Amino acid sequence: MIRLFLDSADIDEIRNVYSLITLDGVTTNPSILAESRNKYGSPILALKVISKFVTSHGGTLHVQPVGTSYQAILDDAHYLLEELGEETWIKIPVTEDGLAAISTLSGEGVHITAASVFSFSQGMLAYKAGAECVSVYCNRAQEHQIDYEEVIRSIKNAFADKMLLAASFKNAIQAEKATLSGADSLTLKSNVLFSDLRTDLMRKTVEDFKASWTEAFGKDRIKPE
Repeated sequence: MIRLFLDSADIDEIRNVYSLITLDGVTTNPSILAESRNKYGSPILALKVISKFVTSHGGTLHVQPVGTSYQAILDDAHYLLEELGEETWIKIPVTEDGLAAISTLSGEGVHITAASVFSFSQGMLAYKAGAECVSVYCNRAQEHQIDYEEVIRSIKNAFADKMLLAASFKNAIQAEKATLSGADSLTLKSNVLFSDLRTDLMRKTVEDFKASWTEAFGKDRIKPE
């Protein structure tokens, strides 16, 4: 069964989605946190609230350091773990400094999601450095003429037992293609996650059912008034 995550730092949105479906956790990044500008006033307070909610529902929270140098990544990661708990997964883009940080942190027993992966080479290096999960950025790859489906297939063929999280989706079709290519986990923004519930076809289908019933029985409910 595929694992499903919500890509969000909006606690109200997170709570709403959890009320509708079962999720395996939440992923964030610095851009998502910057966009949310939520009522808690500080990103670390927001993350604490999100972490408490997600872990209480049996999920995992994936958080990315802002620092980009080896030491800055380590400093941010250690701070996040201190504030949010050691069960937090640290997302690290697979640069040279990121790879070094993955190696160090994984050696400390930290759960690592290797992020911003656009090639087989990045995925291979990340797993070999100790990452438990590799995250392929699909729409961003497609925008740069990179075949994300082939990237997913090649990584999954070589590392079948490892977690591969497909991310960065513009639409639900991309998520479907990522799954068919071998991704065992997806993270989506809520507008993409629920997009197929809001199509004209879906709306018209439901309206037609109701219209048929109303025409036959003169009311728009089954329950007696």
